[in-house]
Formats: sequence, structure tokens, C-alpha cells
Amino acid sequence: MATTSKIEHDAPAQRVHRAPAWRERTLALEPDLQIATFEAGSTDPAAPTLLLIHGLGHWTQACWDFVGAELEATHRLVAYDQPGFGRSSKPDRKYSLDFFVSTLESVVAAYGLEHFALAGHSLGGLVAAEYAGRTPPAVRSLTLIDPAGFLRTPKLLIRMVGSGPVTALFRSIRPSRGFVRRTFETAVFDPSVLDESMHEEMYRLSQDPQMTRAFACVYRDALQSFLNLPLLHAGFARWKGPTRLLWGREDKYVPIRALAGAQKVYPQAETTILERCGHCPTIEFPTIVAGLLRDVPA
Repeated sequence: MATTSKIEHDAPAQRVHRAPAWRERTLALEPDLQIATFEAGSTDPAAPTLLLIHGLGHWTQACWDFVGAELEATHRLVAYDQPGFGRSSKPDRKYSLDFFVSTLESVVAAYGLEHFALAGHSLGGLVAAEYAGRTPPAVRSLTLIDPAGFLRTPKLLIRMVGSGPVTALFRSIRPSRGFVRRTFETAVFDPSVLDESMHEEMYRLSQDPQMTRAFACVYRDALQSFLNLPLLHAGFARWKGPTRLLWGREDKYVPIRALAGAQKVYPQAETTILERCGHCPTIEFPTIVAGLLRDVPA
């Protein structure tokens, strides 16, 4: 039977940046598509494996460093920069949900993953939910952290955001350092959890015209799947395996009211709500997130 738990905190548990010893590879999937992948932790074939997917505008280290540092002693960790972000290619093409899922499938094949726990944050949660809904036999459990894809949004707004003039505007923007900092800080409840190296990398990436183009293309393409949420959710719901939903109470990007939709899709899910936490639990409370991931079937 599914349950919901709430975890309260007085202050973030992690402030000093820690990271696992990531081993980087580059997967050349197509002439214009190279994916930066990262592996850390145990090399024992019998070790439990976690496959980790970051969200929109993030990259592997920003999303998973803190959590990975907690788990590398006991788990095999595999992560990758989604196309359009981080160190992966940022091709000028359609960034549909199928494109992101196809990339995930390529990572699974490249690493020969035969059984693993799948975890995704934000956009990564959307990709993980779609992939799991296709019921690949290798997936043992699904963890969605403040995932996209469960909040009802007016169809007119979705169409407007994905329209030509709006995506053209996104492509042309070179945000200021102050704007990038404020945007990143809005993603968390307590901005002190964000160290300067994360701010600097976020600003550097934001100045890359290829990344801003990719950002615009996600809104133009992948988020258009939200126009038919019942169909999207019917696909998600084909996954009947062990599921955990994790949400920050103060999330301003994917508000907690979306949780009800996710619970409807996954009635079997165990739900954890983090109090005094924003959109980035993996940064804000990595010890808690790592503890929850440690317990999922892998």
C-alpha cells in the first residue's frame, strides 16, 4: 500500500561541495550527437546500479554530485548529460520526448545495463517516466524527483511557449550574470546551498548560444507532449513496478500541487515530501535523497 511521509529540516544538511570520482566517456551516437556519460562507484558486476538523469538546464555534476558522493561506496552510478546540456552535443534538431528517451536507451545499451534503478529529476523525471512506461525488463524501480509532466497547464500557454516567436526570443537571449544567479537561487529554498563553482558553471553554460537554442527547442518540442496529458499519463502508467515520488514542499518550478497527478498515475508509489526544500532536493538534502535511493530495488 502506498504511503506518504514528510521530512522536516531546520537547515540544509549539505553545504560543502562533494563529488564522486566520476569516470567520463563520450558516446558518439550520430555525427552531430555526442553524449557525455559518467560512471562512479563500485566496479563489482553484482553491485546495485543506479542510472541518474538530470533536469532542464542542469548537468550531471550539478544535479548528482552530492548524492553520488553518498552512494559511490555501495553502488555503481551511471549518469549522463542530456542532449543540449552540460558537456553533451547541442545539435539544432527536434528535441522531442522520443529524442530524449532514445538517448537514454543508447546509454543503457552502451553500458550494458541488465538491471538497474532509474532516477530522474525534473525534465529527467519526465524522460524516466516515459522510458519506464515502455516497461524495459532491466528497470527494477523508478524514482521521480520533482518531475515534469504531471501539472495541468493551459493548452494555449503551452502552444504560445512553443511558438516560433517565443522560441526565437529564447534563442537570442544572453542572460546577465545576475539573472542567472537569481534564477538558480529561485530553484532552492536556501540559496546558501549553492557554491560559487555551481554559479560560475551555470553562467558559463548560459552564454553558449547552442545551449540557449536547445533550451528553446525543449519548450518547442518535448513539452508539447503536455497538450494531451491523459495520453501521456496512460503511457507512464504502464509501469507497475516499485515507484518513489520525492517532492520539495517549496518547489517554485514544479509546484507540489502536481504531486496529486503523479500519485494518480502511480497508486503504488511511496511518496516523500521534503519540507523547507525547493526544486532541487539532490542539492538541498542529498543525504536524505541518497538514503531513499539506497533503499530502492536495483
